[in-house]
Amino acid sequence: MFDFNKDSVLNVNTIKTTFNGKPLTLVDIYMYNGPVTMQYLPYGGIQSVFHYHLIINTKEGFIACDKVIYDGQELTSKEFILQNENLVNQVLPN
Repeated sequence: MFDFNKDSVLNVNTIKTTFNGKPLTLVDIYMYNGPVTMQYLPYGGIQSVFHYHLIINTKEGFIACDKVIYDGQELTSKEFILQNENLVNQVLPN
């Protein structure tokens, strides 16, 4: 499992973690440079879902992805966001 406190996101294409006790893989990760909330979250925190981008705080900056695999099901980030209310401010485990 990925450790948001230690591992580097600069050269990875996928990140494996969990959400609500189920496996979550973030796919096709890229650095995100758009708007975010001003609230501080620890590394691994879901900072925003602006325009259906899943935006996560890391030690190197914010990352986003447009596709996930959640509990074995491939979803766009929009589908994942719509299926899981209140994602903002959740912290993905290390």
